[in-house]
Amino acid sequence: MKLINRYKSTMHGNYFKGLLLYGFFMGIALSLVVLFRSWLTMPLSQPVSYAENIALLVFMFIAVYLYKNNLEEKKITFKESYIVAFGSAVVASIIYGFFLYLYAKYIDLSFQERCFSLQRAIEANSQFTDSQIRQMSQPSYIAFSAIMLSSVMSILWAMVVGILLRNEKGTVVTKVKELIDEEKKEKRRKEKQDAE
Repeated sequence: MKLINRYKSTMHGNYFKGLLLYGFFMGIALSLVVLFRSWLTMPLSQPVSYAENIALLVFMFIAVYLYKNNLEEKKITFKESYIVAFGSAVVASIIYGFFLYLYAKYIDLSFQERCFSLQRAIEANSQFTDSQIRQMSQPSYIAFSAIMLSSVMSILWAMVVGILLRNEKGTVVTKVKELIDEEKKEKRRKEKQDAE
């Protein structure tokens, strides 16, 4: 039976400051993507679409890349890059959700109607009444959906970014293997003593 290697990784920078800073800028950038789409006459019809998901991935990649380049040795492990990517994406999702609330309530007044039409067209929602679906198309529900959907997608995106941008492997913790080897030797000694 092969031992699963356990790794010890070192955090090289202030990742908490990085995820807050880059998350704030990512949230602003996601909001600008929505405004740009609205300006191009491609307004939203759902809280998170393919364009926002791809933009989130690109912004996460840029954030971790900038974070890594600001480190003294420019080395980052998978763990640190994952934490920075995921944390900044969650912060960005919250900012994006607040923006969508304002967007649906004050900027694009027909956004709620497009969300309603989309929800009504989904066959799984046929058991809901129009008033229930209108309730799901309120700005607060749209904002909450955006936060949840973006945060869930960022779990996967953070793994992708972490794998692509890591440039330092964690060190294998050899003490665990040595302890297991000692346990095996001790078990063999006991078996020999019991056999005699």
